[in-house]
Amino acid sequence: MPLIKLNRINKGGELILNSDQIMYLEIESRTTTIHLAGGELFSVEEPPATVVERVESLHVERYKKALIEAGLAKL
Repeated sequence: MPLIKLNRINKGGELILNSDQIMYLEIESRTTTIHLAGGELFSVEEPPATVVERVESLHVERYKKALIEAGLAKL
């Protein structure tokens, strides 16, 4: 369950989300709305590309760690 940290627009402050729960991103004028499984949604300051890069890097690190621990890859 990789978690990503984003900045909320409406209520301010940080928001930590389980990246596995993200269904899709919606682009509005200056905000990105993240739709989660279960119908929740949050508007954040980060552009969609930043959200995607953070999620992708978390998943790449998970797979890399798993391959190394299984002895299938080296650092």
